[in-house]
This record gives sequence, C-alpha cells and structure tokens, in this order.
Amino acid sequence: MSRIIPRLGIHRLVPASLLAGRWLLVLSCYLDDSGKDPQSRITSIGGYIAREQDWEAFEAQVERWFTEFGVDVLHAKELHDTDGPFHGWKKLRKHAFISRVYQEMRDRIPMGFAASAVKDAYELGVTERSRHGLRTVRPYTFCFNVIVDMVLSDRVVGKEANTDGVAFFIETGHEHNPEAEAQFHDIRERHGLQDVLRSISFIGKKSCRAIQVADLLAFYSRRHGAALEHLSPQERVDAELDTIVKIMIECVPHRTWVADKFGPNVPPNALFLRRPS
Repeated sequence: MSRIIPRLGIHRLVPASLLAGRWLLVLSCYLDDSGKDPQSRITSIGGYIAREQDWEAFEAQVERWFTEFGVDVLHAKELHDTDGPFHGWKKLRKHAFISRVYQEMRDRIPMGFAASAVKDAYELGVTERSRHGLRTVRPYTFCFNVIVDMVLSDRVVGKEANTDGVAFFIETGHEHNPEAEAQFHDIRERHGLQDVLRSISFIGKKSCRAIQVADLLAFYSRRHGAALEHLSPQERVDAELDTIVKIMIECVPHRTWVADKFGPNVPPNALFLRRPS
C-alpha cells in the first residue's frame, strides 16, 4: 500500500534500508483532468528521476538559493504569473533563480520525464476504444502509464531502473491519484515487476524541493504542448522555446511526449523538448 509522508527532505521519505540506493522518481501533475477548468485542454504529469543519494545532495545544496532569493515554496504558476514570493520580480531575476536551481541538478539528476494528453482528443479516443472492448483510464493515469513505460525503456536510466528498482513519489491532492495508484499495482502484478516497481507514495508540495521542480516541469510541459498543438511537424521543430524551458533542458536531459491522437492502434506523437546536442 502507498504511504502519505509529510517529512521534509526527499532522502527522509522512507527508511534508507528500503531503498538501498535505488532510483526515486518524483512526479507532479499540472491542472486537473476532470473538465472543471475550461482552460485545461491538456493534462500533463512530469518529474525527475535520480538515485536517493543524489536527491539528498540536491536537497542540501539547492536550499541556499531558495534562501538567497527569498522563496519558501516554488509554485510554477506563481513564478510564471509573478505572484506570491515572486511578486515584483523581473524576468532576469526569475531566470537567475531557475538557473541556479537547475545548476544544482546538473550532474546529479540524469533525466526528466513528462507526458501530456490533449483531453478532447482523448475523449474521442475513449469512444473509439470502447467499440473495440478496450479498457480506458483517465488522461491523468494515461500520462502516468506513459512515464512508467518511458522510465523502464529509457536508454539512459532504463537498464539500471530495471535492475535496481524504482520508487515513485507523486504530489498529493489530485483526485485521480487513487486510480494511478491502482494502475501501478496492476502493472506490477500483471507483468511480474514487483522487484522493479518498488513502491508508490504521495507527498505534499512543501515536503521537498524535488516535488517543486517536478511541478515546474509539469507546468512548462503543458504550456509548451499547448503552444505546439496546432503546428505542423516542421513548425514544432522550429518553435521558439521559453527561456525557462531552455535553462531546464540545458542542465538536464528530458524525454517528453504530448499525445494528441488516440485509438486502438494509435501511438502518441512526440512534440517536445530535448536537451540540445
């Protein structure tokens, strides 16, 4: 069963004896997928994976920048809207803060993952899949499933993740967290992955900096996906990136997807940000 753990510091989430240096994947979802928010055309979930000791080092080292810039909790929407602790900040100060946070991630956090789903297209796909007798989940859980698959198949971390196992941490508060948790356990059992998919837990935004940078990735992946939704493949390649996104991908490699077509045999389309070669 999952655990809700309020302690500070990602390295304190569970006893070290249960992790033994394994990978920890910290995920956040931006915007709910219930249809309550008319602006939430795209549901996104994203976050970063690293070993326990590297998250511990990041948490310890990044704190000085939060203190220097006077930021208690990093909420991506507040940063974007120049609200809360970011009230009155110029773009240059925002970029300087994020640059320092991500410099602490460089060489510690090997990969970021994000998956998004265009909800209108998803609902059409649900209808098509139901005609074929195929089971469907909410867009939120679909995105979670995509990330699980990306982690285990990734050429950078996939081999070690399959060997050493992965513990998943998801931000609390989303109404479809129970469905994602049920899906996690179903995948473990059906595919015999008990030694690979170690655990799933839920943590609050204030619990650690790891969940806050996950929120940043989920927020900007949704924005970027929305901007690219109606562009041609070449226009997507040529599209200008937000400066904060540029900072993120210059420091940490990212694998991201935006799914805009759904059906019994339709794979998601790759739209997204990659670390420059």
